[in-house]
Amino acid sequence: MAKVLILGAGISGHTAALIAKRNLGKNHEVEVISPNSNYQWVPSNIWVGMGLMTPEQVKFELAPVSKRMGIKYKQASAVSIHPQGDATTDKGYVTVKYTTGNQKDMQETV
Repeated sequence: MAKVLILGAGISGHTAALIAKRNLGKNHEVEVISPNSNYQWVPSNIWVGMGLMTPEQVKFELAPVSKRMGIKYKQASAVSIHPQGDATTDKGYVTVKYTTGNQKDMQETV
């Protein structure tokens, strides 16, 4: 089983997660780490600035979409990246710090 970790859920990160999950299938894990709770379609911000669209029309919450697609989602910031592991493990990992909820400011290795 493969595990794909994607840092960031902007245009590239969100698209990469969707494509990875679709191509890898259910037997593999795709996880997204993003400090933001919403995906915002940035090219449409011009219409918001002109008053032709509302901010709610150009963004959506990441957690429900990720869950529906079978993608793990954590609202956190990457603090450090350890591709070779460390003294305790030879597997690569990323240290993340949660940005919201009961876990706010808590750190975890992924």
